[in-house]
Amino acid sequence: MILNNIKLSDKIATVFHPVHKSIRNKEYSEYWLEGGRGSTKSTFTAIQIINGFLDDKTVNALVLRKTANTLRGSVLQTLLYAIDLLELDQYFDHIKSPSEITYLPTGQKIIMRGLDEPSKLKSIKIRKGYFKYLWFEEGEEYSGMEEIRSVKQSVLRGGNEFVEFFTFNPPRNPNHWVNLALNEKNNDRLTHHSSYKDIPRDWLGDKFFQDAERLKQNNYEAYLHEYEGKPIGNPEEIIFSGKYEVADFKTPPMQDLYQERFFYGADWGFANDPTVLIRSFIIDDVFYIDYEAYGYQIQIDHIHKLFDEIPESRRWNIKADNSRPETISFLSRQGFNIEGASKSSERSEGETKKSLLIDGIEYLKSFKKIVIHERCCNVLKEFQNYSYKIDKVTKEVLPEVNDKAGWDHGIDAIRYSLVDYIKKEVSIFDVL
Repeated sequence: MILNNIKLSDKIATVFHPVHKSIRNKEYSEYWLEGGRGSTKSTFTAIQIINGFLDDKTVNALVLRKTANTLRGSVLQTLLYAIDLLELDQYFDHIKSPSEITYLPTGQKIIMRGLDEPSKLKSIKIRKGYFKYLWFEEGEEYSGMEEIRSVKQSVLRGGNEFVEFFTFNPPRNPNHWVNLALNEKNNDRLTHHSSYKDIPRDWLGDKFFQDAERLKQNNYEAYLHEYEGKPIGNPEEIIFSGKYEVADFKTPPMQDLYQERFFYGADWGFANDPTVLIRSFIIDDVFYIDYEAYGYQIQIDHIHKLFDEIPESRRWNIKADNSRPETISFLSRQGFNIEGASKSSERSEGETKKSLLIDGIEYLKSFKKIVIHERCCNVLKEFQNYSYKIDKVTKEVLPEVNDKAGWDHGIDAIRYSLVDYIKKEVSIFDVL
């Protein structure tokens, strides 16, 4: 049966067109669709399953949630919505308990079940054909790949073509099995990400976008996870969790800044690590980051061009990582007011480095909040990922900074810029 007067491309968001084409061309058997609220990943999946029934009289579908009591309010409604979108209501019927949809012309079934009773999967009977489609909805709810494989081994049999959908919002914890599975090599899997920003505004409505923007302003980490579908990390693991936000602010007049000054900090890199310059300032008890410059494989005689990307970088004092005196000397000759960030002489070199790291983190965390300008996307990623070490066996969050993960270049530059304040334990209120 052909969809009368319905263009499937009009019912699927543009961001999913390549996925639809891939399914049509039978390029993969697994499709992992990740995204946050309003990404339409579930609606897209439902449309693909309904559309698949129209051209093949042998296919059936099994749709799963972790628990059965969530089926009626989620996947059943999504599938019925897809049927309505395609104007096929007269060809499908459904019952709520157990949740099933029947394609009336042939008797093909979409069966919905919960994995809280996995033994019942083996007893599912269909009148004709086989389960071509298998849909794991809210994939982050499942316990692991072993559970997924067990279902596939029980269900995917008796046919030549199978299409598995795994729809999910990436869990916050980077060590969650779903996030780890995303990095596994699988030549038979297509992974696709979408968010509400990829969807036509009139599909979701103005209020949806307004709610997303409000959460973005009030709780940026929650916004990233809930609306953009990003694994932002366990709050206990992420060092600056809850301390920062993102905004498109204007730098205020000099007289409004604490000490009427900017802070400039530099960190050195070359191949895999960037050379970085960060500019920041303080108002009351809020720390602002308004400019960044990141560059990879920057030769020493080109660093000055990178630093010139930040306003007034030749005017203000720059505190830099003191491990590269030759670089500091060169930039000084180029007209920059730059010096190495000094270290305390009362401790050994190793103790000093570690103590300044810890003291610097605590100093930054002492601010009411840290506001990062929207244009500073690199340092923002660092604040999202800068974390404590995790015990590999117990998964316990340890009181040690994971400074080998590579999310510390801009943060280190910020620490260098504040080093004199950190060493002297200067409160931002000391001179107010």
